[in-house]
Amino acid sequence: MRVRVLIPAIVLGFACFCAFAQAPPTPDEEKAVSTRYSLAVIDDATFFSGMPESEPKVLNQVLLEPTFDLRYRSHLTFSTSLIGINATYDDNTTTGRLKESFLGLSLGDFDFTAGRKLVRWGTGYAFTAAGVLDPPRNPANPTDRLNTNQGRDMVKADWVRGKHALTFAWSTAAFAPAHSTQTDTTAFRYNVLVRGFDTSLIAGADRGEEAFGGLTFTRVVGQAWEIHGEEMWRDGDALLIGAKYTMHSGVSFIGEFYTPPNTSHFRDASISPAAGRQYYALIYAGKSRLRELPGWKEWDVSGSIVANFNDHSFIAVADISRWFGTHFTSYVHLEVPTGISTSDYGSLPYNASTSVGIRFHL
Repeated sequence: MRVRVLIPAIVLGFACFCAFAQAPPTPDEEKAVSTRYSLAVIDDATFFSGMPESEPKVLNQVLLEPTFDLRYRSHLTFSTSLIGINATYDDNTTTGRLKESFLGLSLGDFDFTAGRKLVRWGTGYAFTAAGVLDPPRNPANPTDRLNTNQGRDMVKADWVRGKHALTFAWSTAAFAPAHSTQTDTTAFRYNVLVRGFDTSLIAGADRGEEAFGGLTFTRVVGQAWEIHGEEMWRDGDALLIGAKYTMHSGVSFIGEFYTPPNTSHFRDASISPAAGRQYYALIYAGKSRLRELPGWKEWDVSGSIVANFNDHSFIAVADISRWFGTHFTSYVHLEVPTGISTSDYGSLPYNASTSVGIRFHL
C-alpha cells in the first residue's frame, strides 16, 4: 500500500488512542480496564560503498510505530501495533504494515488468541530450524534492529499447568504479503521442563505437504553458561546447536552452528537449488552498559561474524548505540560482506554498508 497520507493518518489514529487512554476512568472502569500505549520513531540512513554506478548509494528511512494495548480485568486483551515507513532510495515510497493485531482470552488454564501475532518457537539467536511460525531470520540482523518483522495471522490455543504447556496453532497465508512464501500451517508444541532442560516437541503440517516434526531445548549450566539446540525434519533434517557465555563483567559471547538441507523451507534466496546442504556458523560478542561509570554506562556495543562454510564467505557486523536520557537513542550499524561474487555473502551488491540513525521512544 503506497499512500502518501498513511503516516499522518497513523499519527492521528494514535492521538485518538492516547486521548481515549488518558480519559479519567470511573472507579469501576479503573478496576476493570487498563490501557497502555507507546510510540517509536526512527530516522535511519544507510550508506552503501562499492555499489554499481547506476545504483543509489544512500537509503533513508523514517519509521513510525504506534502500539496500543487494552486489558479488561484479567481475562480479555486487545493489542495492536502498526508500522509506517517512508523510504527514499531510487524513488520515494510510503508503506504501511500491520505488525500485530490480536484479541486474547484467558480462562483458567487456557489462553486463546486470534489475529496477527508474533510467535517465536525457535531457541536460536541468529538461526532457527524449528521456528515454524517465527518471522524470517536474518543472521546479520537477528534482533530486527528496525523492528519491522510482522506476525502471522493465526488462531492459537495454549494450555498451561505446572511444568507442562501445550499449544495448538493454525496460521493462514490468506493475508500474507504478496512476496511472502508463507502457506497455511497447522502446528502443535508440547513444552516441559525435564531435569533442568526446557524442552519442546513440535509437530504439524503445511497445507498440501507432508507432516513435519522436531524438538528444541535450552539448558542453563551454572551461573554463566546457557546451551540451546533445535532439530527439525521438514523435507529434510535441519540442525542447530549453540551456547551463550556471560562473564562477570557483563560481556556475553554467543556461538552457533547451523546446517539446513537445501530445500524450499530452509533455502536462502542467494543459494542455488543445486548447492546441497549448507553449513553456517555465528560468533558474537556484546555488552550493554559498556562501563558502570558516568558517560560510559549509556553505551551498548556488539560485534559478530556469520560464515558460510560451503563457499567460504562471511559477513562481519558491528553495532554501537548510545542512550540520551530515557527517550532518545543514537546508533551506528556496520556490515562488511566478504567472498567471491558467486558466494552467499560475496554476492551482496555492496562492499560495505553503514547505517546511522536516531530512535525516539515514548
